[in-house]
Amino acid sequence: MLKKIAFASVVAAMIPFSAANADLGSSFKTAETGRTIEQIYKQCGIGGALFGNSSPILAIISNVTWDLGTTAATSDSMSPETCQGGNVRAAVLIKEAFPSVEKDLASGQGAHLSALQSVANCDSAASVRAQYGQYTQTSAYRTATQDQNAETLFSIVKQSCAI
Repeated sequence: MLKKIAFASVVAAMIPFSAANADLGSSFKTAETGRTIEQIYKQCGIGGALFGNSSPILAIISNVTWDLGTTAATSDSMSPETCQGGNVRAAVLIKEAFPSVEKDLASGQGAHLSALQSVANCDSAASVRAQYGQYTQTSAYRTATQDQNAETLFSIVKQSCAI
């Protein structure tokens, strides 16, 4: 039963793409960025940021599970540069999963912190945790929007890690 539900979810997630990408001569055409639908699900969105090339299957599953792939499709069409590279992957991860990343930073463990360390090529998150922890004690943190706090975290990650 669970397999049927998972399969139905994947099929349902692909329906908008198959309709949007239908072509009389082929079942799928590539997006304007030159990526196929498969590449979009593997390289873009939260799945691409978390797993990317290390586990394309988990990237696809994450994109379908979290939001039926809309983030992957949106990031491919609106900001295709977010679908590649550690610098970009770190930015996408922080932007799209900021509350979870922030929670993991506070606790010092978790899947989002591990993913951030991986995509940003951080040997240790201790420096990032310390600097961001100091920032959270300031009035700038309390008055900033979530996006502004995410940008600050990204700046700290860029300074502390090898991205």
